[in-house]
Amino acid sequence: MPSQTFLNLAKEKQDSLLKAAFDEFSNYSYQEASINRIIKKANIPRGSFYAYFQDKQDLYFYLLDYYLFSILDTMKEKLRNNNGDIFLMFKEVFVYFSNMIDDEYLCFFKKTLENITIMEEKSKTFGFRDKKLLVELIPGINLELLTSTANRQIEFLLAINMHLLLINLIKLFKEEASKDIIMHDYYEQVDLLKFGAIKERED
Repeated sequence: MPSQTFLNLAKEKQDSLLKAAFDEFSNYSYQEASINRIIKKANIPRGSFYAYFQDKQDLYFYLLDYYLFSILDTMKEKLRNNNGDIFLMFKEVFVYFSNMIDDEYLCFFKKTLENITIMEEKSKTFGFRDKKLLVELIPGINLELLTSTANRQIEFLLAINMHLLLINLIKLFKEEASKDIIMHDYYEQVDLLKFGAIKERED
């Protein structure tokens, strides 16, 4: 995590360093990314960098969390706009991110996928992709729409939906099919999860 020194910087200076890091990790794998290039682009002394972050890994994990929390904010907004319906929310989140993907974001997320081993290590130590983030959505969920209101089952439902979202966004990033096909398939997956696959039995 960044030091208090970094957090006390003016937002413009913080953004400048994060943008330099974003560009670096968009164009190079984690192993190839260079602190020297980052500090040169951000126009800061090397000593200042180490006053802000412990090392490259510390900066990379913070950058991932920075974008992860922005995704969480978007999800909360979509949840409010859809009367707490998590299934409609996930569909809108998919549309939102599929529409905003440009070359810059595409490169960053592709490189992130290449760094999956680093991300897995983070999940063990820093909570990246942890359910603790997803549970922040629970207060905005319309429980009247669900068959179960137990927090544990709602957490499972959110995790499964998030897994489907990420799988299909990855397909989109990798251009495994057209956007329309991937979106159609994703909507079917969400509807299957929402309505189930078993007919109600008549007693």
